[in-house]
Amino acid sequence: MFPFSSRSNFLRSCAFLLASTALLAQNGTGIDGTVTDSTGAVVASAEVVVTNLATGVTVRGVTDAGGSYAFTSLRPGDYKVVISKPGFKNFQMSSVHVENGQLLQEKASLEITSVGISVDVVGRLQGVTEQPTQQDVFESNQQLRVLDRQQIESTGPVAGSAQIIALTPGANVTGYGNTGATKNTIGVNGVSQGWGGYGGYSGGGALAITFDGVPVADPATSLWQSPTIPEQFMIQNANVTYGPGDATTRWYNNIGGMVEFTPVQPSAHPHADFSASYGNYNQKDFAANLTSGIFHGWSAVVAAGVGSGDDFRNAPDGFKNPGKDVAFFGKGIKSYQENSFEIGGYYAHGAGYRSQVIPTVANPLITMDGTSTGAQYSQQTSGYYSTLPYASYEKYDTNEMGLVYGREHVTVDPTISVDNLTWFMHIARSHQRTNDVYNLGPQQMEWNSPYSDTVGNKLLVTKRLPFNTITVGGYYISELYNSRNNFFNTADGGSKRTVNIGGKIRSSNFDQADFAILAQDDIRFNSILTITPSIRYVGFRTGYGSSAQEDFNLAPGVILSSHCAATGASTPGNAKNQGSDCAGLENRSGMEPAVNATVRAMPWLSVYGGFMESLRAPQMGGGGGLFQSVDPASYHLSRQTYYQAGFKIHHEGKGVLNSMLITGAFYHQNWANQEIDTTLANGDTVSANGASVYKGFNASFDDDPIASLHLFANMNLETATYTNYVTVLPLGSSQPQQSFNGLHVPYVPSSTFNAGAYYDYRINRDLQVRPMLSLQYLGSQYIFNNNGVDSAGNQFPQPSNQTMPAYATINAGVKVPYKFLEFNVNAQNLANSKYLIYEYISAGGYYGTAGNGTAQQGAGYILAYPGAPITVQGGLTAHF
Repeated sequence: MFPFSSRSNFLRSCAFLLASTALLAQNGTGIDGTVTDSTGAVVASAEVVVTNLATGVTVRGVTDAGGSYAFTSLRPGDYKVVISKPGFKNFQMSSVHVENGQLLQEKASLEITSVGISVDVVGRLQGVTEQPTQQDVFESNQQLRVLDRQQIESTGPVAGSAQIIALTPGANVTGYGNTGATKNTIGVNGVSQGWGGYGGYSGGGALAITFDGVPVADPATSLWQSPTIPEQFMIQNANVTYGPGDATTRWYNNIGGMVEFTPVQPSAHPHADFSASYGNYNQKDFAANLTSGIFHGWSAVVAAGVGSGDDFRNAPDGFKNPGKDVAFFGKGIKSYQENSFEIGGYYAHGAGYRSQVIPTVANPLITMDGTSTGAQYSQQTSGYYSTLPYASYEKYDTNEMGLVYGREHVTVDPTISVDNLTWFMHIARSHQRTNDVYNLGPQQMEWNSPYSDTVGNKLLVTKRLPFNTITVGGYYISELYNSRNNFFNTADGGSKRTVNIGGKIRSSNFDQADFAILAQDDIRFNSILTITPSIRYVGFRTGYGSSAQEDFNLAPGVILSSHCAATGASTPGNAKNQGSDCAGLENRSGMEPAVNATVRAMPWLSVYGGFMESLRAPQMGGGGGLFQSVDPASYHLSRQTYYQAGFKIHHEGKGVLNSMLITGAFYHQNWANQEIDTTLANGDTVSANGASVYKGFNASFDDDPIASLHLFANMNLETATYTNYVTVLPLGSSQPQQSFNGLHVPYVPSSTFNAGAYYDYRINRDLQVRPMLSLQYLGSQYIFNNNGVDSAGNQFPQPSNQTMPAYATINAGVKVPYKFLEFNVNAQNLANSKYLIYEYISAGGYYGTAGNGTAQQGAGYILAYPGAPITVQGGLTAHF
């Protein structure tokens, strides 16, 4: 049966059937085939136009429910075939030769034209995690940016999750590598997540990160490490929600928003994709995605990727600071009627040596080998992209995550559905350092091996009524986290598990439990007005205990210091325990109200606005903070109040406004009771409390002005300041409390902008050329000052009024599909610009210069990370 939605389609379908019947009686001369999308799922109701190139006579038809089409009464000759459907790029065969009595079979694969296009594809399965369509984004009362495969691929084949996020409005990504294997700090609208090696960021761990809808940030620390999602080839799409988001999708750390990474999904038809790439710095990647199609009601997907390569920084001894990663993903879905059951598993391991921050100007106290006669280490003297030799500094950083989850969707009746998600997650990190000529002595080496185990369950019940949709439910999450760390020296009798005199350890156990109870009502008064009020009651419970004595042995003569964060009592020793000997337990809870409204002023225009509140527990772990060095009685929940007002414009199939989506949103974030921790070069943490305000505007743009051209752009303008910034001192401290009110929040770009274009040029039916060009720009940003001075004239880390300059890069690529193969070349930073992605003002602790040389040489100089120079990768992808 041919589907039809209008009288004209009905008449076309009847003509199609009559023509086909007549031709079958004549044995058939013509063209037939099947139309699918890029996943292999069939596309129904696509229009097929066949034009005789000699006579100009045109025949039209539409694909049936199985994606099939047939024109079997054509005259012999040459024909042009154009297949189109809103949301897809036109598929064209410029010259197809048909012989008398010949029935050519021509398959067509349609590609989605731009981010989040709305498509009608037969073969999608109940339970798969879909990419939001442009219509979904348009109708949402949230600011949402969707990155599809086309934009993800523009980051290059060795990119990971952090590089993907960099494409969104207001994003700032910094780290010490340019692949998915090494760590990065990610900021969105000034609120950060992750740990790229150095501090000064505001409220790390304040962005929720999900993988296929499962939260993967550590509940106790709130941190997520980007190397745990290192392979972009297995990512179907990424979605960034700005602000806390809807109550039904919010987790335990949605202060600044949420990023969802959706992996490739099962499909109704089997297919396989393989990718291999190689480029500068010996960077290479191999990946594969395979789907089973439907087999006895089940459909499954398996994906895997492995990457390795060197850093773009160079050391005089030839050491290349290599990194590597591996990731595996599998998911199976059983669909039955309107119900589904799915089970998934994921494992990732990312590791790399860390190139060090580099002085921007020459400093005679900082040399390649740590001696006064060694060659100076700085961008001025040893080279812009230089780094230290292996014998001077070596640190290997490993991050891994294992995840198993199950999800059920049950339709109780046409108006009631139940969704349940259950998961287990294991996270482990390892930092190992054996060489550090700038920290000679009893703490020269480091073994950092924290780990956590998390279980959780989320249940939602949805009731659909004539004018509203009510959802109630909640989640419960339980985690055990250990912060194990040892600074030691084998020359003094220390080892990974042994504390030596002058060493420093911690092994703090945190028992974290988070819960939420929620209710949300999506009220649609009419086709114009929708109001969505919601309320969440959330709770956070943290238990603490130290296991330092059980985890570590003591070298001969070691006396371990002890202290109690709750009372301030302490006993001296010749080795330091960063954890507190006092156990503790704290419970906090609160309400999170929200209300948002959308007005669809025109079919193509919607305006929306509202406010949301979100609570978050303070971060645990590290070298200090609550329970370990700060009285746990000061445990408080930070509160984000987020105001938004925006608009969305959506046009579909209207000339140059084809598949066009424009979004713009003003936002005002008040982050109160904020925990502001600064990690020093020696691993200790300085704690502060405060409040900050973030104000700005985000915008995005997508359009296909012609069928073969896609344009996109993203921008952000923002200011961020601390309205309150007061240090938190341990009990019994004689140091005066410090205030830094009114200072700028560091590492919040004043503006961000990126734009790009993709063009699809078809040479013949088998060969295409798809060039891509994009621009990435980050405005100036304030930096952190580890060499600040407090009111008493003592050195104290704090935000600064100094900025680092803006920078921009140009990126380009080209893909050449030929039948089932696809050749590609990608170049990042095509102009080979030199720029810095991170700077901070040093107090001299990192390179041991404090108190030496002149005042300018001992402290107050800039240490930085350079951005990557031009990087080119070539690859081959095969689709079956």
